[in-house]
Amino acid sequence: MGRTLPEVDRRNNLHGQEHWQGGITAGLLLALVLLTAWSSPTLAQEQGVAVHLIDMAQDSELSATAASLADGWYDASVNSRVSGYELADGTPVSFGDWYHSDWPDTRVDLLTQFGDDFGLLWGFSTGERGEKYTVDPSLRIGFVAQAHPAANSVLSLTVRAVAWGDLNEQPCEGDYGEIGGVQTVNCRLAATFLAPEETLQYLAHAEPNRLHISLSYSASF
Repeated sequence: MGRTLPEVDRRNNLHGQEHWQGGITAGLLLALVLLTAWSSPTLAQEQGVAVHLIDMAQDSELSATAASLADGWYDASVNSRVSGYELADGTPVSFGDWYHSDWPDTRVDLLTQFGDDFGLLWGFSTGERGEKYTVDPSLRIGFVAQAHPAANSVLSLTVRAVAWGDLNEQPCEGDYGEIGGVQTVNCRLAATFLAPEETLQYLAHAEPNRLHISLSYSASF
């Protein structure tokens, strides 16, 4: 499994949990408000509005990034990857237990269509939580607009922005005995020769792609 580590507190980071729960609540509230506003048959008929579910998927790049943390780190001294270690009492710890979630980040994208050539893109992602990381929920908003520069041709512009949705790795609390005491440490690097405070700079942080812009043109003959 790797080198021996002092006793480690594996409790979840409560601040991260509160932020994660608050974000998913905001996403669900946005979805509820938009669906309520445009689901009225009378309003939809007057404005020519229709709501479409255009995509639902569990293909988050940040989910894949979080899963890759379970691969550990490469130890050149033994020419192999370290994907776990043993605590001082001999208890084995696998990184795979820390960087796994029963509910991966799930993305939902919808389109509120206003006529034939314009629509509002909106949606959210649920976020994801493992024992030592969080992927925050996100809100997704944008639009798609079409123009017809010539007969049988379509020029389409799609713009979408993403708010929140960051990946953050959580640290551990390691008990280094009478000399070191209890210190905050990067869980994955706690058994390395790095000082505990030095390992914190390697805590994983990643953001989703914030802006997507697509311009396309098609014509039929």
